[in-house]
Amino acid sequence: MHKLEFVPNVSVGPFIFGMEQSEVHKIIKGVFKSESEPQVERDLPSYESEYYPNPDIHVEYKNKKLISVFFIDDIRQRYCEIYLNNEKIWPRTKKKFFSIFGQDSFVELYDSFSHNEFSLCPNWENSPPSLVVGQKGYCAELVETQQLVDIVFEMRKGMTRDHCRMLIGRKPEVSADGMTDNYPHGTIKPEIMSLTYGPDNLLLRASHSYPNGHVINIVK
Repeated sequence: MHKLEFVPNVSVGPFIFGMEQSEVHKIIKGVFKSESEPQVERDLPSYESEYYPNPDIHVEYKNKKLISVFFIDDIRQRYCEIYLNNEKIWPRTKKKFFSIFGQDSFVELYDSFSHNEFSLCPNWENSPPSLVVGQKGYCAELVETQQLVDIVFEMRKGMTRDHCRMLIGRKPEVSADGMTDNYPHGTIKPEIMSLTYGPDNLLLRASHSYPNGHVINIVK
């Protein structure tokens, strides 16, 4: 069992946010004595994540630098425990976890919770439970994205541009042809919400664009 000390927004155990991907590979092979090859998912051009069955974690990179570590509570063989100021914070039940941090410190994100100050995102709804630990701002961006998506999901085709702008509450970047309001958000994982209007300034469609070029239509 490895006991990892958590330094909010800086590191968790030997994993230091911003470290090179090659250094993470050395930690997996050295500290955890893992010989297993990671399962790799690429979100081109700049994102990549790896899953290791030992120590049962996901690690995520931007431009080959570590931005998050995703711990899975493997009840069959727990490879890691996480400590903050010498108190174990993971694995923990929801009740105990919130007694340590205070539930009011978290923003609820459907089936998970986000502590924006410490960049912690626990989830007890999945089986097994999991905890995401990210660099500074990582979880705050998750919340910002989800809140923006939630607002746009409530919109309907034919709504006025002024009404949509009021609901979003931030100044858009307007396209060159003047027909689309773009709302970029996030710096760690930048994404764009785009609302397109007709000549009458009534909403035609809304879409969410990801760094890999994938686009989801929200309002059609």
